Amino acid sequence: MNGKLNQDIINQFKLKFEGNCIYLLLDAYNSLRNSNRKVSEESENNITAQLIGFMMESQLRLDLQITLTRENYLDTDETYDGLKDADKSPRIDFKYSVWSSNAEFEYYMEAKNLAENNWTKNSTGAIVDAYKLRKRYIETGIDNFTSGRYSNGCLLGYVLEGKSHKIVELLNRILITEKRAKEILVNNKAHNVSYSYYSKHDGTSNPLLKHFMLDLS
Repeated sequence: MNGKLNQDIINQFKLKFEGNCIYLLLDAYNSLRNSNRKVSEESENNITAQLIGFMMESQLRLDLQITLTRENYLDTDETYDGLKDADKSPRIDFKYSVWSSNAEFEYYMEAKNLAENNWTKNSTGAIVDAYKLRKRYIETGIDNFTSGRYSNGCLLGYVLEGKSHKIVELLNRILITEKRAKEILVNNKAHNVSYSYYSKHDGTSNPLLKHFMLDLS
């Protein structure tokens, strides 16, 4: 009974910690939006770094005692034992960690640039292929979580052009075409925001995956 009680307390703590991480991220997103910085032509890494910058300066993060890391290696015990090449360890964009008693808890976020339509960057003249971005969101975002390559986290879509709901419709069209209709993104307006979605992936290491479409256009 005590073991189950302890596990229930741990699960409640993990759920609360996840909510705190998401709340901290959304607060930083609002700060970035209100700063009037132009980030629609930036790389994923540059946008991520700016979001982390706002979180690092946040009193909220200090109050929650959350540690943040960008581009974190997901090493395994085999990597630490020298049985796997450390250069081949996957990396994820955000790592949040916190200590409770003698245990450390971690939460992760992976970010991908997204667009509704093909568009041209004013700074370089480069043409952005919106379809490739959406395929990449699925293949190196969703699939990395469902395969177990990434764990215990959520996906962020950096919307650099177009409308978030239209992009979600186009992502779902790809999933349906690939006979993955059960995995489509569904709007759930969690955390009191309209750009929150979830997708179900039965039989995988992440049966329920959260998505946040952050409009940075």
